[in-house]
Amino acid sequence: MQHHITDRKHAHIVFDTLRTKSSVPLVSIIEATQKEAKKLGYKKVGLLGTRFTMEEDFFKKPFQEEKIEIFSPQGEDLDFVADKISHELEHGIIKEETKCGFLKVIENMIHTYDIEAIILGCTELPLIFDSMNLTIPCLDTLEIHANALISAMELGN
Repeated sequence: MQHHITDRKHAHIVFDTLRTKSSVPLVSIIEATQKEAKKLGYKKVGLLGTRFTMEEDFFKKPFQEEKIEIFSPQGEDLDFVADKISHELEHGIIKEETKCGFLKVIENMIHTYDIEAIILGCTELPLIFDSMNLTIPCLDTLEIHANALISAMELGN
């Protein structure tokens, strides 16, 4: 019986199993982002993403293992981020009021958790953050993952 991964969130859950069974090297977007945060010396980071990414531990665990505190928005802020990703960004919709709302969520996280950087833990998030002026650095998981894949390919040659 073959199992098909039909949803991106499931791929992250079974990544370690897939890695052991794959005949080609696999590069984890989560591990690549954690390594980048560690390289940059961050001790406290914020995480934005889908509800699943923000609420579950699969993304947070590698950071916690490296003694990097990782925080997601809570309550209404978490609901806002999850809603805007699923109902706007995943459909290519970018609204000015949504940009302002994301800025407010990040400022709340800076104030509440004293985060040093924000992780864009959903590949659609760079659509909205591309033109935003943030007071802290962004860790774009898509860009970090692409760079890690290129490095892995270069090492393999």
